[in-house]
Amino acid sequence: MEVKVYGSAHCVTRQQLPYQFVDLEERDLSTEEAEELCSFEEVQAEQLFATWSEAFHNIAIDLSCVGKKQLIFLCTQHTNLLRRPLIIIDEVLFIGYNEQLMEQLILNK
Repeated sequence: MEVKVYGSAHCVTRQQLPYQFVDLEERDLSTEEAEELCSFEEVQAEQLFATWSEAFHNIAIDLSCVGKKQLIFLCTQHTNLLRRPLIIIDEVLFIGYNEQLMEQLILNK
């Protein structure tokens, strides 16, 4: 099982599962990392960002009409507005922390 977590160091609670960690508070996403997050067809742009935040409202972007390239650019330029954690497990993206799901994954490891 391959696991990659994009988040904040204070959000990581379990260490029983080996994973690659990208601290979004320490640095912005690279273009390659943004492409990885934006490559999931089932994920809507609105799901990736904290659209309820004041900082998001300040950039005045309508995510419902952005293309893939613009979305990748937004992810690299506004990493601080991405929801956390973003967890990729075996090529499936999970948005937000779900303790029950994480428990299941650890038990099935």
